[in-house]
Amino acid sequence: MLNRLPSVLITLLLLWGSSATGQIKSEQANAYLEQLKKHVLVVRLPSQSKKIGALAALMEKEDLSTQERERAKLQWETTKAEAKAEALIIQASVSNYFDYAPVLFMYDNASPKLTKGERTGFFLDKNLEISDAVLENDPFFILDVGYTDPSNSARSFSFIIKDQSYQALPAPFPYAQRINTPALAFDQLLGRNSMEKYYRKAVIRLNKRLHRTASRTPNP
Repeated sequence: MLNRLPSVLITLLLLWGSSATGQIKSEQANAYLEQLKKHVLVVRLPSQSKKIGALAALMEKEDLSTQERERAKLQWETTKAEAKAEALIIQASVSNYFDYAPVLFMYDNASPKLTKGERTGFFLDKNLEISDAVLENDPFFILDVGYTDPSNSARSFSFIIKDQSYQALPAPFPYAQRINTPALAFDQLLGRNSMEKYYRKAVIRLNKRLHRTASRTPNP
């Protein structure tokens, strides 16, 4: 019995440490939920600006044949149209189905301005035109569209809530909501334009999860 005592104590200490860490993370998640509800979620709409810029530069190359230039121009126009269509879908989905926190919209290539402290002049209206909206206070949060962990094979394409440093909020905060890309890809193979449906469903689920998690949080 005496020989087993040290291992028992170590086990108890590990369990206590794990419980304490879990409690800290839970309290942190609750704090983020309260902050998000009272502040602003800035939605970063994908702009495809790098690809569009690269295609624009390609079109300007002098050694391109007429056929190659026309192909590059078609890709440039298609990419611009697809980027705007996706941005409009995200903007409408969030505007119509997300009510947990106030939201503002901007293109992802405006991020350097936000990081440098600018708070107006790049937020977008429902038509994706520059509006006179102002981000009036801190902290704010970011909603990104992308992979939860690009280095992990188990990653998923999701809406991801991040802090001002563009770091995903830690669990148990419901920071990510998967977008059903396999079903979307299958629909596209069949010629179905269903992007709006799957983005809308993901926004609705994210909104519900935030409300549900907040409702379980004890009042301070």
